[in-house]
Amino acid sequence: MKTFGFALIGCGGIANIHKEAIKNITNAKLVGVFDANQSKAISFAKENEARAYSSLEELLHDPMVDIVNICTPSGLHAQYIIEAAKAKKNVVVEKPMVIKEEEIQEVQRVIKENGVKIEVVSQLRFTESIRRIKEAIDNNELGNIKNVNYIMNYYRDEEYYSSSGWRGTWKMDGGGALMNQGIHGIDLIQYLVGDVASLDAKCETVMHHIEVEDSALINLTFKNGATGYYNCNTISKPGYPRRIEFIGEKGRIVLEEDTIIEWNVNSKNDLTSNESKLETGKNFLALPYEYHKLQFEDLIDSIINNRKPIVDEYEGAKAVRIILAAYQSSREKKRVILNEN
Repeated sequence: MKTFGFALIGCGGIANIHKEAIKNITNAKLVGVFDANQSKAISFAKENEARAYSSLEELLHDPMVDIVNICTPSGLHAQYIIEAAKAKKNVVVEKPMVIKEEEIQEVQRVIKENGVKIEVVSQLRFTESIRRIKEAIDNNELGNIKNVNYIMNYYRDEEYYSSSGWRGTWKMDGGGALMNQGIHGIDLIQYLVGDVASLDAKCETVMHHIEVEDSALINLTFKNGATGYYNCNTISKPGYPRRIEFIGEKGRIVLEEDTIIEWNVNSKNDLTSNESKLETGKNFLALPYEYHKLQFEDLIDSIINNRKPIVDEYEGAKAVRIILAAYQSSREKKRVILNEN
């Protein structure tokens, strides 16, 4: 069985989740790391018995590297995806895939032209709770979905933004509470309920000293007729679990982080989810590596069996486009119709 070599670009906090996931995959190995801060790369590599590359070119020319994991600020994602794809390397990229529409189109073109695969980190899709809810919706257990409601009362203190030169900026973060934290929920509701037809949004900066929003409210209409609201912020001290309600003709399912807390379908309460809850409302790195591991294994399997990864360059674009439409709606103070792509 082939062992797939992984290399990380970026050695910040999320890189630790990636390396733990890689270490726990039977046919995977962390080959090396690159960071613009060379001393950080050397330290990270030494701790993990990997190679510290002196340049991106050195990493991309290493034949031991099959998959490149991009763990950099969001504003650099498109650049690194494109360079990796041109070097014929498969890619894992943290959310958001990219932050601009033109970047979406360029990434999709380059991935196709170079015959490589990309997996956009949307690790909550791989939890047992989401798999169970997806199966219930697909099997019409809830009947037609009428309403979906999402609330994310997270907290990020001023130091979270000020301690880096990129968080809270349009150029490198691509947005705030929506693009950085709320994108996971956006991805889940469109994945489970269906494509969004139109929306109107209000995005504000109400507490932090940042360029981007720390609070957002979106009213959604889905193509299947369902409606919903999406409320997310990073101002709710000390931070609380995010919550999603799925309301259908036959009942309601409620998800809190990665745990189903209500399953009331056809007056039957069948609550069996017992997953440990995430604590990312308070700490953005309070993540178990296991969900990333499942997603990396999906990419490996897609390479072996020559199929699409579950969250490829087209799936990864969906949440970004919804968020970009929300920003447009807020700027222009009007409802936005999402285009077919």
